[in-house]
Amino acid sequence: MEQKIAQSVYDFRKLREDGCIYVDKTALLYSLVTRYGDAFYFISRPEHFGKTLMLSTLECLFRGERELFKGLAIDKMDYVWESYPILHFNFSGLNVETLEVFEIDFRNYVKKVLIEAGCKWDDTISSHANFDRAIYFLKQNRGKSVVILIDDYDAPTNAALNDVAKAKAIRSEVINFCGEIKNNVSDIHFSMMTGVTRYVPDSIFSTLNNLIDLTMASRYATLLGYTEEELESNFDEDMREHAQVMGLPYEDYRAELRRWYNGYRFSPDSETCVYNPVAIAKTLGPKEPTFAPTWSKTGRPSALINYLTMHDIETRDYENVCGISESALDVCDLEAIKPVSMLYQNGYLTIKDFKYSFFTLGIPNEEVRLDLNSLLLQYAARRGG
Repeated sequence: MEQKIAQSVYDFRKLREDGCIYVDKTALLYSLVTRYGDAFYFISRPEHFGKTLMLSTLECLFRGERELFKGLAIDKMDYVWESYPILHFNFSGLNVETLEVFEIDFRNYVKKVLIEAGCKWDDTISSHANFDRAIYFLKQNRGKSVVILIDDYDAPTNAALNDVAKAKAIRSEVINFCGEIKNNVSDIHFSMMTGVTRYVPDSIFSTLNNLIDLTMASRYATLLGYTEEELESNFDEDMREHAQVMGLPYEDYRAELRRWYNGYRFSPDSETCVYNPVAIAKTLGPKEPTFAPTWSKTGRPSALINYLTMHDIETRDYENVCGISESALDVCDLEAIKPVSMLYQNGYLTIKDFKYSFFTLGIPNEEVRLDLNSLLLQYAARRGG
């Protein structure tokens, strides 16, 4: 039976049950979930890059739902299929209109997740204190260590970047909450956090000093996004059909597809580049007779847009940004964020080269180039107006 291409589903169970294409990343996930002693991970990637689907996959894995993984790499490995208690949070979409509104929304959301997991809630103590108690309760009640998955840890902070004082207060609330992971190490089997932005220092990286950052790890450079080989093995028939719709010889079509949607390199130690998975789904799903931007259609990154309400983008050649240190790619001070770090972390720039401890950055592909040019014109007009 022909597999469908899901264009807006980021839930592993639904993809598998509906017979949709799932690009198999379970061999890489296996290497993470079986590294006992190294169980606390973080990875950052731009928006719309598969982070939510990865956490959904991990949730099904740790629920021991082997039937969903039939035919995938991990099903053929020596993974022990057990069910663990899971606390799965997604901090995107929380209301940050004011700090008070955020605090109420955050508290209500955490309460909802904990109660749904079968935990008790105490209205007289803080959200992070309830989180602390929930981890202990689940371990004692289930007799197994807890799995904690946190998606978009930075989303509330990013949504408030047009008000630095509010963003700092929100970030502190999230850090205090995540700090309970370190306080309960003996009761936690595995933890994975994702985000767009690496906020350092005074962030989760100092609070959770046992956190392993996979963001630039060469072994996991292709954990999110599609390689050329994955594209061929999963979408060959769809690409050939699309090439016919566009009236292009197949090799010419592949070259154009690569120019439009490939080009993201996430590790200085690996030259492998990947395609944006959402761009592939939204291109090969409808198979329109043209290539078109998918980036802006799925929404520009909230971190960058909120940042740009208070700052301008530098006028420079973004095709070739040389002499960038790794620390310059992180966001260290919310009051002095550099445009290059924001553009890099939000996917408008990527690694092109790495020599002598310095990066050369550039625009990954054509659809990003078009959107970045649009942003540059928009904010140039704002300055001129």
